[in-house]
Amino acid sequence: MADIRFLHRRLAAVLLAALVALPALTACGDDTASTQSGSASRTTAAAAATRTVVDMSGNRVEVPTRPMRIVTNYPAVTQIIFLLGAIERQVGVTQSNLTTLPLFKKIYPPLAAKTAVFATDTTTVNNEVLLAQKPDLVLLSAGNGTLRKTITGLGIPTVDIASFPNSDKLKAGVTFIASVLGGDAPARAKKFTEFYDSSLTRAAAGTKGLPDAERPKIYYTADNPLSTDASKTIAEVWARQGGGVAVTENKGIQGTAKAVTLESVVSWNPDYIICRDHTTCEEILKDDRWSTVAAVRDHHVITNPRGVFVWAARSAESALQPLWVAKTLHPDRFTDVDIAKEIKTFYTTFYNYKLTDAEVDGILNPTQP
Repeated sequence: MADIRFLHRRLAAVLLAALVALPALTACGDDTASTQSGSASRTTAAAAATRTVVDMSGNRVEVPTRPMRIVTNYPAVTQIIFLLGAIERQVGVTQSNLTTLPLFKKIYPPLAAKTAVFATDTTTVNNEVLLAQKPDLVLLSAGNGTLRKTITGLGIPTVDIASFPNSDKLKAGVTFIASVLGGDAPARAKKFTEFYDSSLTRAAAGTKGLPDAERPKIYYTADNPLSTDASKTIAEVWARQGGGVAVTENKGIQGTAKAVTLESVVSWNPDYIICRDHTTCEEILKDDRWSTVAAVRDHHVITNPRGVFVWAARSAESALQPLWVAKTLHPDRFTDVDIAKEIKTFYTTFYNYKLTDAEVDGILNPTQP
């Protein structure tokens, strides 16, 4: 009987010890689970810090999920970043962003204090200045393989942004840049493409059925009077969209800023000369050799509008170009279009800036570089 009582006491002691130990074991298990969960969370967070994108040249690049220190060598892209609401995150620009674009600097004064990482030619980079900005992303104009290799060699993620030879590519570029920037940039990009599409639709409706014989011939000047953007550039595209036709169509001239001869321009006899820069228009009008050209005789030598960026060349403000061209060439077909109103709407929508009438006039009749 004593033995049985002894066994009962031993069994009770073992059970008591087990009950006492159970919370400790459970707590230990909780700690392990907590540690594993925390580790997994940190791993997930680390993975979320970067992501892989395919840039506009087809390169797969690991980029920050939300880049906060951005540099670009593409002057028009600085304007696009501004339009997308991320200009505060841009720490490096080209020299031309600082020496031109007076309205841009008026609307956004901090632009003038940005650091010039790239020279005016956009392909010369100061590595020390670049590194000093501590960039986490470079947006590079496509086709600069050597420059890309230099920058990636410094350990900086670099994505290519293709040139904008037409409306679709420009819209795709804005959309891609927005996807890389993150935040509310994609929503802004969507609103931009809707605005652009509306402009194109209205221009197309007003010029529907217009035969080539009734399309004014346009000569567009790029860097100087005898430099033009020809086939496979956006200049030929907006000429068509606005109810005209570029004199360089089907002439075998391709690319931007291509040299042509005065003899060629005289033989093409454009009805309109649209100059990227006001100084170019002045040069043409002062040179008697141009006097036989129809555009000069008829006073159709016009400086292309220029706002935050020139509308004509690879700019987000190209969204305004088709309607302006259409209204200029065919005012009778576009009596319902008020270009000044279109400009004001664009600026309030995308720059959150209310233009004065004087500023609109300056955009439509630019004299500054």
